[in-house]
Amino acid sequence: MSTSLEGPGRLKPPDHSARDLSLLAWATLLLFIVLPFSAIILRSHRPPDGDFAGFYSLGVILNHYPMADLYNYPLLVEICNQVHPRATTYGPLPYPPFVGLFFQVFTLLPFWAAYLAWIIISLALYAAGLHMIISRFFPLPFHLRSLLFCLAFAYAPFLIDTAANGQLAAVGFFALAVVICEDDAGRLFASGLALSLCTYKPTLLVLILPMLLVTRRFRTILGFIAGALALASIPTLVGGFSIWRAFLRSILNYGKSSTSPQVALVHLPVKSVDLSALFSIAPGGRSIPAMILFAFIVVAALGSLAFFGWRSPRLGKPFNSLLWAAAITWTLLLNLYVPIYDSILAVISLILTAAALRQLPAHAASSKWNRRVFTFLWLAILFFSWFTIAIASRTGIQPLTLLLTALGAFQFLLLREFRHLPLQPPSLWNSRPRPEMLL
Repeated sequence: MSTSLEGPGRLKPPDHSARDLSLLAWATLLLFIVLPFSAIILRSHRPPDGDFAGFYSLGVILNHYPMADLYNYPLLVEICNQVHPRATTYGPLPYPPFVGLFFQVFTLLPFWAAYLAWIIISLALYAAGLHMIISRFFPLPFHLRSLLFCLAFAYAPFLIDTAANGQLAAVGFFALAVVICEDDAGRLFASGLALSLCTYKPTLLVLILPMLLVTRRFRTILGFIAGALALASIPTLVGGFSIWRAFLRSILNYGKSSTSPQVALVHLPVKSVDLSALFSIAPGGRSIPAMILFAFIVVAALGSLAFFGWRSPRLGKPFNSLLWAAAITWTLLLNLYVPIYDSILAVISLILTAAALRQLPAHAASSKWNRRVFTFLWLAILFFSWFTIAIASRTGIQPLTLLLTALGAFQFLLLREFRHLPLQPPSLWNSRPRPEMLL
């Protein structure tokens, strides 16, 4: 790696600075977070009260009941409490039936072993997605890459709310990483096939599918349809077409069951990062002025995505990748229900934004300002990820939602700048970034 932080008046640090910083970051993560958490689990002799018990129970139901009982909520609660009793109730799981079929494999193991296996799979999916995105868009020397990996793993919504909780967000993270890398390589049909994996949670697609239409990625759409049909065919062959009627009924009844007094404790708005949750808990968030502001943000964001998306096919790879970043950020914000674990997708958005920033001319008046704003945003997102739920519970203000909104607005400003830049040659887009681009 280069030993200099390029720029006028900047000193040249020694080569080992990145190595030492990386080792310090990993040591801090392991000593102060991973080891204490592991010690608590070992001392209690049981996995934590996470959501994995619900997914494991879907597999148990398939072992003993008809497939339509995947959506029998009272039965699900009964099985969950047999698998892993806990003080609070379990919420409904209106996932497509192929999710239950997937977790049926895990029932070959005892619950605690299946839980550990899913943690390992989640770590592997997250690491693989990070590796693909960084290698494709932001190639770094080994120690800087190691540092970036550590920062990504230190993001609380992944470490606590996804991995330890046993949630599925790492699947969506990996799928979108493949989608974007395949798109950048020009393999649009393969990109669409990868996107079909996100049908495990259709809310992830509410902005991405319209963006594919606006940007005229028709081969991607064909790949998505092919992949989605293939996934849908598996439970159809096992349980018949009636399984989809049961699934649709569970979706329609989800709002009713999830607002019951007990289940509402599981789906607290303070544990969500979408704007609708923010406005529901913020002081005065349901007032007329607040609703007008909310509507303005929604219309402005959707209009901006459509405007930039329509022009993206002729504006080059950096612009297209930054558009993906903005689409991911606003998918988290303009949704009906985005629990905090799904915010790990923001890590992809941040890496793509950092990669795009290095394409701005260093002499541009806004270049230094853009980098400083971005540095503040990613540091604040990482820091507040550990306290955001506690702050939202006390104040009614969700810091992570506000920071993601600021990131989305910042990405729109960058897209506006990129519209006026000459197209970058592919060799520059895939070149190795300077070390200071981490900041």
